[in-house]
This record gives sequence, C-alpha cells and structure tokens, in this order.
Amino acid sequence: MNYKNPILLCDYSDPDVVRVGDDFFLTASSFNFVPALPVLHSRDLVHWELINYACTSIPLSGYEKVQNAKGVWAPSIRFHGGRFYIFFATPDEGIFFTSASDPYGEWSELQCVWSGRGFEDPCPLWETDENGNERLFVVHAYVKSRIGFNSKLGLLELDPATFKVIGEDRFIFDGTKTQPTIEGPKFYKRNGFYYIFAPAGGVTNGWQTVLRSKRIDGDYEEKIVLAQGNSRINGPHQGGWVTTPSGEDWFIHFQDAGIFGRIVHLQPMRWIGDWCVMGNAVALDDEKALSVVGEPVEKWKVPSVISTGSMTARKTPSDFQFSATPNERNFSTTKNSLWLTPSVCTKKIDSKKFSYEKEFSLAGEWRENERRGIIFLGNEYAALQVEKSGENEFTISYLESRGSESGDAQREEKILWSEKISRRASLAQSETNFAPECVGGANLSALESKKARSEERITFKLKFTAMRDGKSGTVRFFVSTRGFEQKISFKSAPFTTTNAHWVGGRYGWF
Repeated sequence: MNYKNPILLCDYSDPDVVRVGDDFFLTASSFNFVPALPVLHSRDLVHWELINYACTSIPLSGYEKVQNAKGVWAPSIRFHGGRFYIFFATPDEGIFFTSASDPYGEWSELQCVWSGRGFEDPCPLWETDENGNERLFVVHAYVKSRIGFNSKLGLLELDPATFKVIGEDRFIFDGTKTQPTIEGPKFYKRNGFYYIFAPAGGVTNGWQTVLRSKRIDGDYEEKIVLAQGNSRINGPHQGGWVTTPSGEDWFIHFQDAGIFGRIVHLQPMRWIGDWCVMGNAVALDDEKALSVVGEPVEKWKVPSVISTGSMTARKTPSDFQFSATPNERNFSTTKNSLWLTPSVCTKKIDSKKFSYEKEFSLAGEWRENERRGIIFLGNEYAALQVEKSGENEFTISYLESRGSESGDAQREEKILWSEKISRRASLAQSETNFAPECVGGANLSALESKKARSEERITFKLKFTAMRDGKSGTVRFFVSTRGFEQKISFKSAPFTTTNAHWVGGRYGWF
C-alpha cells in the first residue's frame, strides 16, 4: 500500500520529529499564534493527530500584542533521560526550551538558554565523552535581519544539569559560497560521525544538505541529498530524520505551498555506508544513488511499523489559535485593525475545499462600536462583521484590508458593503454568545459553543475553494438573518490573498 504526499496539507512549518517506542511525535513553528508549539502524534508517520500545545502562551514582553511572523521559530523535539524536550528560538529574545515527561500533559515553563537577538533554529545533542561525562551541545543558525549575517551555523555548549551556556558561541560551518542561507540544522550522531541535516538555498527553491564530521566542531564535509529536480515539489525544506522500530529511515520536511502555507512531506531515506540518500534515489543501486541528488517522491510504500494501535485516548485540543495572548486589557477590535487584534481566533487551512459558519446574536450587552464576525486571514484579509452603531441599532458589513503584502504594519480596512439592522429592545439584556472572560485559559471550546437564546440571529459563512495551481484559492462570504423584521442576505465577490508572512491562510472568528 502506498501513501501520497503531502502527508499534512496544513501549515506545519519547520517540522521536527522524534520516535519514542512505537510512537512518533512532531512539533513545528507557531510564530505569534497561541497556544504555541503544537505537538502531534502518529503511529505510522503518515497519519497525524494534534494532541497538545507545549506553550499555552508566549510569556515574553510585548507578546500581549500581535507580533506577526515573530514568536516561536523552528523548534526541535528530542527525548532524553525519560523526558521530551523542545528547543526553539525567537528572533529577538533568544533560545528557549520546555520539557515534559508526558507529551499529552503539562509542559514546563520556558527556560532561557541564551538571551539576545539573531539566533534561530536550535537543536540539542546529548552525548557522553571519553571520560563518561555527559555533555550537551546546541547547533543553531543566524537571522541576518537581526545580526547582520546568515549562511553560517554556530555551536553552543550547555551545562547538562543547569542548561546554562558554557563558553562562547563559535562558528562550525560557513556555507556562504556553497550552501547559501543554510539554516534549520538538525543534530545527530551515527557510527562515530556527527551529522547536521540542514536546508540551504532559500525556502521556495532550495535543497536539503547533509554535513558530517568526526569532530563536533568540524571540519564538516557537505553533500546535497534532496532537491526539486524534475519533480513538482519545490524547495524541499527543513525537517527531521527518524527511524521506525523495524529499522527503516525516513525524512519529514516541508514545502512552501502558497495559501496552504508550509505543508508536510514524507521521504524515504536509507544509509549507504556513512552517507544517506533520500527521495527517489533510495530505489537506485548504491553507486548510482550516491552520485545523484534525490528528488522528492509524490507516492511511496507506507512505512513498515510494528503497531498500528493508538495511545490511551485523551482530550484533543482545539486547533484554533489567537493572534496573540488575549486578556481583558487587549480584548478589543476597536482600537486596531483586525491585523493587530489579539482576540482574532483562527485555524489553519487543511483542505482544498471547505466552508465555515458561525452564528451571532444581538442580545445582551454590547459596547459602543463593538464588533463580532468571521475572517479569512492571509497577507491581506476579508471579514464579515456586525457592529453596534447606535441604541439597539447594528451595522452588518463586509470589509477587505489594504496594506503591505508582508511585515507587521497595520492594515487599512475598506468597507465594501454594509446594511443596518435593529434589534428588539426587549431582548437587549438577554444572554450574549461571547464571553471575553474565557480567553485567559484559551478555553476555545467554551467560546465557540456558548449560544444565545434570542430568536434574532445573524449567520456568517465563508466558502474556500483551491485553484488548480494548488497554491492559491478563492473565498466567498455570505450573510443571512432570521428573527428580524427586515431580511438581509449578501454574497461577496471572490476574495483572494497570498500566504501570510511565513504562514498559510487561516480562518475563524473575532
């Protein structure tokens, strides 16, 4: 039986994977969105389920505000000494980690390993030296926009007991000439060699490189092992190597897929002596496989796994995330555009065709100019909203943003259609369907499920359809009402937007 790539048609940027027993665990970048650091589980490397978030918020100064494209970058996940560890960097604050004995349970508070700007994509490696002492190293890359250079890899040594840095950061590989923009390193040791798996050449059109050395600080040999070639999978980018219980080797990586974000692929892999080969090169004889650069496969035989069972059933977390950590002080859509509003709550696209619907009631307490609605969010966004515009008077409107196609600048919102509607005064104090007090614990299910008893309801709906190019799509918005004296219906023109700043399109409510 074969599987088909991508294994996750969903934005899980910079994936990394680890196996513990018969179980595989994956994490990925979450940038500014919270809860942060998604944790996924699989028994076969093909089918994945979101099981947890390792961070309920980003407890760093400034992250109560929306920090688009900042936050949690390129985590790595490892298992050591009976605990799971996730290391990650933020571009402006430093390198952090969190750990847990149970990936389904509560993860520890973030601990800072290195404080400062310009480090990214950390990955730890524990080893025992010739004297029997445990040592801990972290390989990482550099953020040019923060530190002035990139295309190099650095190495930190940490005290394995305190996780504090020992000594100075040092360069161990310079890819400026042969591996430009090398980043996302993943650290391994095998047969006496230190290996670093790292993408280079950029996200859209780059390739996968493997480095090896007998010494942890180099010199490192280099070999390109996976590139687009004649395949349809552009820029096979950073990911992680994992071995199944039966001894098969596999490589998980992402592909930049426009509005779908950075989707996840699974490539066959095998070792020939002390070099690995990936993708379609796996099927070649040893001599030829080592002489070519593998190309990503679209289909392949499913991994051979010992167990197809599942772990003990646990409560599945919501896949909705806020744009920042919302609280009573910043739970507002009146001062900022929706682009910079923490209480915008969205989820990732995970299908080529879908619809999303949410119902709102005009009952209960509404603040002046308060607005509620649904949104489709990319580099630009479109939204349907209902806003209190007077005593028992509301305005339903459709808007699209205008602004920069990248960056964090506030967008201008342009109303393209609007119509007023009035509620019955007798229902003004009825139960509301929105509870800001729930957001402190990210109780998304409570926010989603609470319903008003009023018969006056407004239904907002959006429908997404992917285009044939597989990297773009169109969205239409719809309005319908019931229980009002006046009847309102609306259908928008198709709305399109490219992927957001390093993430895919998202949809949800505010």
